[in-house]
Amino acid sequence: MKKRVLALTLAMMMTLSVTACGGKDTSTSAESNEVQTQEEETSSEEETPAEAEETTEDVAEEAESEIEAPEETDAFAAALENMKSVTNLEGLMVMEMNMEVSADGQTESVESVTTMDMAFFSDPRKLKVEMNSDMGAAGSVHQSIYGEVLEDGTAMMYQYDGANWHSQQVGAADMMQYDAGSSMLSFINDGANYTLEGMEEIDGVNAYKYACVTSGEDAKQQLLSAGALDSLTSLGMDMNQLESLMDDVGELTEYVWIEESSLYPVKYESDMTQIMNKLLSSIVESMGEQAAGLTMSTSKMKISMTCFNFNNAADFTIPEEAKAE
Repeated sequence: MKKRVLALTLAMMMTLSVTACGGKDTSTSAESNEVQTQEEETSSEEETPAEAEETTEDVAEEAESEIEAPEETDAFAAALENMKSVTNLEGLMVMEMNMEVSADGQTESVESVTTMDMAFFSDPRKLKVEMNSDMGAAGSVHQSIYGEVLEDGTAMMYQYDGANWHSQQVGAADMMQYDAGSSMLSFINDGANYTLEGMEEIDGVNAYKYACVTSGEDAKQQLLSAGALDSLTSLGMDMNQLESLMDDVGELTEYVWIEESSLYPVKYESDMTQIMNKLLSSIVESMGEQAAGLTMSTSKMKISMTCFNFNNAADFTIPEEAKAE
């Protein structure tokens, strides 16, 4: 049973990493912000004399609203523009998962923490990822991943599994999933759906905290667009089966922090506990009689990513032994 738990855990961790790194296909909020601004201006112009006779309290509330609304819009707009001009950066992704599997009167629990230290450069395009997965008694895994785009436009990935190097030609999208900057840019593109919750201190600096809750079909499509189910094919299911598992997937809660002074997006966080419990339940159900007496659940499934050293990332070279394979 331990091997089965380990296989499921690794598959779930891959699901998490792809979901977090892959980002999501969204459009910018500029158009919606422009429409909202036009509606506010029209409403102001059509104000009647009776409406103009507001109490002191109403005037104060309106003044406060007029101050706060531009801050919310400007923070996202500035963060979006700042990220577009980033040519290199570093990031740290942390994935936490507590999973429990019961079958045949036995229960196995795995608490795992996976960290991914990333650095990305756009000119020339290259990346570096140091990934560590600690699964407690089940062991730990370390991988080194490098990527580069050659002069002829070919994208290459190099992976060290602790014993050997493996290299392969990949598509640009496969390489870009490890680009923390592109991932963060995709998250803040959806700024119109986030609401300002206040200010928090992140790594010693003040930052605006925004929240977004996505549910139903929107949550499903967001996960599918990130390739969140691809790694689960190792469980013996085809993609049609896996896609059906995402029906009524539940809520996806996300947070973004934008640093107050620099207006860079410095942190992203997603709580996928509810979604993964639904997915685990669907996997067991899809197995039919083979899963008689089997239960799987997770009490924690969270991803966070911080970005730093914008346009000031530590440079690196790809090991020659990686290219020799």
